[in-house]
Amino acid sequence: MVAVLRFIRKATDVISGQVQGVVIFLMMVLILVDVISRYILNDPLSIAEEYGGYLLASVTCIGLAYAWQQRSHVRVEFLIKILPAKLRHPLRLLTLFVALIFTGAMAYAAYELVQFSFLFGARSGSWLRTPVAWPQITIIIGSVLIFLQILVDLIMKLTRFGVPEEEEE
Repeated sequence: MVAVLRFIRKATDVISGQVQGVVIFLMMVLILVDVISRYILNDPLSIAEEYGGYLLASVTCIGLAYAWQQRSHVRVEFLIKILPAKLRHPLRLLTLFVALIFTGAMAYAAYELVQFSFLFGARSGSWLRTPVAWPQITIIIGSVLIFLQILVDLIMKLTRFGVPEEEEE
């Protein structure tokens, strides 16, 4: 069981962290080329806005799991800090369970969206006519990764192995 949890965390780290780092670099290059093209050559790239948006959506959706894993999400802790220690653990379990249900529903809705995009052959409104299902797949990937990450946290909380000390207080 521990090996499976470690594999999920490592996969999240590689897909969400390292791959998205490359995507951010590509987005920077695309924006740089667009700025040079727009302001020096007076001829903006048409693909920069569309594909920059797709790359930004990819970084956002897939990066959610990495942010969850690194504990980088904004957390409202003032309520948790004033609760007795005996209530913190059950509340954390409840919130993880609700988050798991929400992200599961989000992954299913993303799957439905991509399925409809493929079914109807949805394309972008630009002259590029990009099939939008391909960029939308990043929503599924991100939803599944964050679902798995929350599942790992829930299992770790339920079994109490691998829980950082600061959360055990």
